[in-house]
Amino acid sequence: MFAKLEISDEELKRRLERIVLRKGFLLNNSADLVFSDDPKVVAERLVLVSKRVPEPLPDNVVDVIDPDLPDQLLERRIEMLKLYVLFPAGILSFLEEEFEKSKRYGIPLSVVHLHLEDSRYARIVAAELSRMLRSTDKFDLLNDTEILIVLPGTSKEGAERFFKRLRRKLLRLDWTRQLLYDHAIVQVEPWMESTEDLLLFLRSR
Repeated sequence: MFAKLEISDEELKRRLERIVLRKGFLLNNSADLVFSDDPKVVAERLVLVSKRVPEPLPDNVVDVIDPDLPDQLLERRIEMLKLYVLFPAGILSFLEEEFEKSKRYGIPLSVVHLHLEDSRYARIVAAELSRMLRSTDKFDLLNDTEILIVLPGTSKEGAERFFKRLRRKLLRLDWTRQLLYDHAIVQVEPWMESTEDLLLFLRSR
């Protein structure tokens, strides 16, 4: 994932550069996110570094970050921006809706993240998921090798049983070589206040 910094204040630029690199971004002119203190910078996704929010806010601004925030809070904001880039808008909107229902009504909600070794295997797994998921569930490819599965009304134990069924189905398929993957399962917990908390916890597993 790439970031570009167009900051006039050199000290602030160096500070943000350290944080951005620490959060796993690489610096490149062809960037997923551009950080700038100028709202007129041309970029598909612009993170405005400013003490005030301009009116009107340009359509390409995805967030406004106060440069006076301490490093710890800046790191958290940048980590959340990383999620914005990583997760497709469709699955993220669905997850936000189901998260709100879960918190409001006490309905369990679990999320499964699958990371496969190559894109061909990911497409095969996606096809299998489309056949076995309930109409209330949803999944999406995050990129060529990662899949996110949202399971409303499902506890972590239920999600683990679901994953065992998926694994059994995959084992019965005719693979040319052993299927290698990593996976993580998390459930909405009482301490989580937003989908960002849920997804950050998922990414840490």
